[in-house]
Amino acid sequence: DPRPEVSARSAAWYHTLMGWLLSEPEVRLFNRHMSQVAMNKPATLVFARQCGLRIPPTQVTNEAGRLNNDSPESLVAKPVLGGDYCYSFADAMAKTDLRSGLAAMPAIVQRRLSAPEVRIYVIGSSDFAFEVRSSSLDYRVNQDAELILLHDVPQEISPLRKLMSKMGLDFGAADFKTDPDTGELVFLELNTSPMFARFNEVSQGQLCAAMLDELAMLFRRP
Repeated sequence: DPRPEVSARSAAWYHTLMGWLLSEPEVRLFNRHMSQVAMNKPATLVFARQCGLRIPPTQVTNEAGRLNNDSPESLVAKPVLGGDYCYSFADAMAKTDLRSGLAAMPAIVQRRLSAPEVRIYVIGSSDFAFEVRSSSLDYRVNQDAELILLHDVPQEISPLRKLMSKMGLDFGAADFKTDPDTGELVFLELNTSPMFARFNEVSQGQLCAAMLDELAMLFRRP
């Protein structure tokens, strides 16, 4: 339902319930001690690099002229705040009004990466990896992704866990794409409340089982 009042009501109920959960320390809750860094995409990229993850060449800017030395075909753009899709740089510019070469808001502009795309879930002590196959730049646009549960979690799990520990996270999903020159996985972003229903279906319930197991752990302790 796109009506603003529906969104406002949902947000009010969410914050009310979350306020109760956060004020009850005996209730087991994912990401209870989450750092503010985890909610900021540019800062997360900096922390990811510090923890040993590869990140794409990135600029956070509202100045189109700063990118003149780069081929538009080699770049993508995404909102700093999230909440929208990743676009080719040309498509992003086509929908942006510039005044004296400046946009009203900054964007994250990065080098365009290639397939395969990999999503790694971390759920407490458990982790799962999926290959995401899609012909779209951002598979959420056309909902055309094929998901494949990987037998082995990529080696990026080690620095990813280091990053999540640094940000106070015990639950999340990180998205990676591939450097077309080296074939190495490159970190894109970390979702602290990732969608998981379809991934759980592909894993035959392993994601939800791990979530329930982690949340119920408190009641099994002596």
